[in-house]
Amino acid sequence: MILTLFRPKRLKNGKLHIARSYRGRYRLDGTDKITDIPLNTTDKRVAQQRLEQIVQEKQLESVGILPPQAIYNASQTPLEKHLCDYLADLQAVGRGGQYIYELKNRIRRLMHECLWAQIKDVSSDSFLGWRAKQTLAPKTVNEYLISISSLLNWMEKHERIERNPLRHIQKVQSNGEQTRPRRVFTREEFQRLLAVSQSHKPVYLTAVFTGLRRNELASLEWDDVHLNAVQPFLNVRASTTKNHKQAVIGLHEDVVTELRKLQAKRHSSANGLVFAALMPNMETFKADLKEANIEFINAKNQRADFHSLRHTLATNLALAGTAPRVAMEIMPHSDMRLTSKTYTDAGLLPITDAVAKLPSFTDLANDSQIDSQSSIRTSQPLSVPVEKITNRDELKITDKKGLMNLLSTSVTTSQEREEWCVIQGCNL
Repeated sequence: MILTLFRPKRLKNGKLHIARSYRGRYRLDGTDKITDIPLNTTDKRVAQQRLEQIVQEKQLESVGILPPQAIYNASQTPLEKHLCDYLADLQAVGRGGQYIYELKNRIRRLMHECLWAQIKDVSSDSFLGWRAKQTLAPKTVNEYLISISSLLNWMEKHERIERNPLRHIQKVQSNGEQTRPRRVFTREEFQRLLAVSQSHKPVYLTAVFTGLRRNELASLEWDDVHLNAVQPFLNVRASTTKNHKQAVIGLHEDVVTELRKLQAKRHSSANGLVFAALMPNMETFKADLKEANIEFINAKNQRADFHSLRHTLATNLALAGTAPRVAMEIMPHSDMRLTSKTYTDAGLLPITDAVAKLPSFTDLANDSQIDSQSSIRTSQPLSVPVEKITNRDELKITDKKGLMNLLSTSVTTSQEREEWCVIQGCNL
């Protein structure tokens, strides 16, 4: 190991100048790197002590007894500061404002209710204790775990902590435990809703034919709408979508008709938003449902809220026989199971008709007869018909080779073969 204390020297205008403050130079055992560090003191004894302390800490770090200096410094920093740095990084890489807002609120709630001031306070026991007291939906509780884990994983990646203390916590099972299960609108219900919706009709039609969410519809601008194309479409900007990806969505003729009516009424000085003053809030939507005689919550505790229009699209795509991969793109979803299981209402699918079209397994007589006839029509002949010969004079074949070929391709009994060979004098 190298351990050297010195004051830098240099020549200036032919004179030797010696610095007043000391510096240290060291190399740990087993390494080739020599490190030069300032000690920031003019006292040699103080400088020697500081250098020895630094080297001792580096030796302990190298064998894992002490954490690296960066991790130690991070442990002394308030967790709120780490959160602010993380949110700034998310914004720098282009994550959506809504995503960052919700993430910040979840993590700050956990910090407040779990009493997490510094990273040393974060533990699996404290989170499990908080989760055990919650009455939130399983899906929501999992979102809190995902949010805080994203911060801790970021800190681990940037060497602010050695490991994520919550990495082994499992998510809550959420299948079949939705606190607000949704249902789809039947065709008759949606027709009644359109009949009473008045100014909200373009919004409801666009939602049920495009699957756009409430916020995505509210952010839609006229520059995104292309009604004069050969096939009219929406060009939904990535900055407005939930998955932060651009989406090109073809428009149904019913939507095109309503949007053209809306466009004709638009003033040139009006706001660029398509549905600027038309987006219904929750109370307005409930009022439209009531006037259309549609239950907001039915007997099965299923809701018919605005997001149900998106579920309605998924179910209608399935009823129309749309290929699952195409339906996934229309929604759009990253997982086909989300489209087919979560958003499609199996209760409205023609399951009974599909079962009725399956072939029968009990009418075996008819099936056997059909199978026999089919085999006779499609298969090659099994044998060449051969008339039994009992009189030598009737035999006209003198070619033994031909006879053997005939015997090999004919279905005869062993007795008949013997008779043929006796007549011709051949060997089997």
